Amino acid sequence: MRKTLSRELLLAALGSLLLTHSASGQGVNLQNEAACRTLQPASTGGPMPVNSNVLVLRYLGRANYEVAYRGKVLLFDTYYDDLRLSYAEPFGIKGPDVTRADAILVGHTHYDHFGSAPEIIAHTGAPIFIGPPGRKYLANLGVPDDKIHVVRGGETIHRDGYTIQTALAIHMPADPADGAAFRDLMAKSEPLTEQEKLQLAEWRKGDSDGTRLALAEDPNDSEQDTWHHGTIVYVLTFDDGFRLLFSDTAGVLSGGESVLADSIHASGGKIDLAILGYLQLGFSLPKAIKVTGTRAKVWDPAIFIPSHFHDGEKAELPEMPTEPLFEAFREIAPNVHGIEPLYRSPVCVNTKTDEFFVGNFVR
Repeated sequence: MRKTLSRELLLAALGSLLLTHSASGQGVNLQNEAACRTLQPASTGGPMPVNSNVLVLRYLGRANYEVAYRGKVLLFDTYYDDLRLSYAEPFGIKGPDVTRADAILVGHTHYDHFGSAPEIIAHTGAPIFIGPPGRKYLANLGVPDDKIHVVRGGETIHRDGYTIQTALAIHMPADPADGAAFRDLMAKSEPLTEQEKLQLAEWRKGDSDGTRLALAEDPNDSEQDTWHHGTIVYVLTFDDGFRLLFSDTAGVLSGGESVLADSIHASGGKIDLAILGYLQLGFSLPKAIKVTGTRAKVWDPAIFIPSHFHDGEKAELPEMPTEPLFEAFREIAPNVHGIEPLYRSPVCVNTKTDEFFVGNFVR
């Protein structure tokens, strides 16, 4: 991640200021939480937050996030860097490292969003919520049917400690111009190293039955179409009223999202924390900012964190710097506070006040 030191110090200072106010007003000292002083995710054996009003969020690369709150560990998307793909990012954890999860929620059914799910379910027994096209892949890899919860948008699911609402979303389109730009990027990217070639060959060898690569798209079959039938937005409302939104695609706003957002706001509710897609395969920051900004205006979260943005060394995805987005938010959504996360760094939120501490300097 390319950040200036001054930006990091500003975030740290902001977190410290919020921390002081929070401690005096709500009896919550975010920085004193052990979970806010470590890079180790709760899903891999790290500490859980002790105070019941502290939620800890961690970015695990790609569109993967972990939420630890009130005794629950929730994983949003599960695609970690042990998958033998040449463009895997160094998230800092691997699938076998995950030993704890209470639920997995998958935003859309492309392999780079839930490829690690089968082994994590096997290790943890967690149920998975996913759009229709993901069922076959999971079943082929031995995930029990009672662990697979297919969602299609519009469901309200009651879980221990929280409620899940879903909306059918639209996957980011790959129009011909964008596709050409993406192919050009791949052609110009650095060639694979010999080690990466061996890793890719090993990964393909392990896919002899085509399970991984045969996630075929069929726009005429709702059970095999990720673009319009397999992309889901989740809103989680915890029993204390704190509300979290997860979206892992940068498609245009869907009617289902608008309906769900309007219903929440109409009843006096709000979105405390939103994870929203920020990506554009055609390298157009104005397009990406417009789509993400529109979604932010509709959902109107107190805190916004991007998903599926990319700012790393591998060229498999275009660079999506967040500074232009956050600057645009000054006009588009001035009440929304944006955070650019670092891999595994804790983002700790006081769920009573929406104040937060960004632990970019923890070790």
